[in-house]
Amino acid sequence: MKKFLLTVMAILTIASASSFAMYGDRDDWIDFLTDGNQFRARMDQLGFVLGNNTIKGTLGVRSQALKTSWGSIMSGETDNVGLNATISAGIGYTSEPFSIGLGYNFTYYNSTLGAHTPVLTINALNNNLRIAIPIQVGVSKNPFGKGNENQYKDYLGISTDTQIRYYTGIDVFNAIRIYFKYGQSGYKNAANNSDMFLQSVGFEARFYFLNTVIGNATINPYVKIAYNTALIGSNTMVRAVEPIADSVYVQKNTKWDKNPYNVTAAAVLGITANSDIVSLYVEPSLGYRAEYAGKAQNAADQKVKHGLAWGAYAELYITPVEDLEWYFEMDVNNSGTKQASRIPVYFEATTGITWYLPEFN
Repeated sequence: MKKFLLTVMAILTIASASSFAMYGDRDDWIDFLTDGNQFRARMDQLGFVLGNNTIKGTLGVRSQALKTSWGSIMSGETDNVGLNATISAGIGYTSEPFSIGLGYNFTYYNSTLGAHTPVLTINALNNNLRIAIPIQVGVSKNPFGKGNENQYKDYLGISTDTQIRYYTGIDVFNAIRIYFKYGQSGYKNAANNSDMFLQSVGFEARFYFLNTVIGNATINPYVKIAYNTALIGSNTMVRAVEPIADSVYVQKNTKWDKNPYNVTAAAVLGITANSDIVSLYVEPSLGYRAEYAGKAQNAADQKVKHGLAWGAYAELYITPVEDLEWYFEMDVNNSGTKQASRIPVYFEATTGITWYLPEFN
């Protein structure tokens, strides 16, 4: 009877697609094939994963993209209701030697433009090799909404946030993560018959080593190296739809003598401590960051800005019973968007619960 009720609950949950969520439109799909059955409700996430040891599915919404809002799924007035979160759905096949999953996300921008994100996830070698490839695509004849039909048209944006992880099983050098980011975004300005465009590419590598138990804690340091550059325009991280909101487009044939870029190299110390009820993970980091605004043709050459890159990240898990978990996440650093107060510190946090559900047979 219990098994029957769980099955019915799963079917009803899947049927109400607009109510739940799990993964965003970026590389966090890399956890989908290894996540167990669960219902998750956080400030930026609401959704579930359900299935057995062969087939699993997920469904819902997440606030991750620039145009989404924490703690809000939809808002607006009659005849002008907007979706404030990314809707996600996916299905996967899992086994020890090989697993594969397919996902889909939709992010609403305005009444004439949205971002569609098909996702491919692959796990192999008993989940030691994990790959997530999301492709965000935005297409619209009228990207800036009603009333601008005669001025802007034929928008196309494409981007990817691909991630590859490999766990070696050797404590001396236990993991490597590779991130690849590419984006382009453009439209036609009908007023002057010009093609406006942005394009960027980025890479990041993380090398984990010396996974060691010291006293009652486990340490796992890693080195992070990241590089992002603008190929056309000044935006060093273009995504399929987001540039419309926060970037200044340039004509597609604009030439740069030197392209804008930013580079970061940091040493990070991951520390984990566990008790029967509480698990804590902290991650202080310190490194170097350089930013260069580039040099357009017939323009002044900008100087490279140098500085420290520092951060303090933490995850806290409280599990009073085996199947129920309260989660708190905090991140303080000097590399994010600065507040209106002009204080050079970026603070963000999220919290919520995870209810772990039994596996279907």
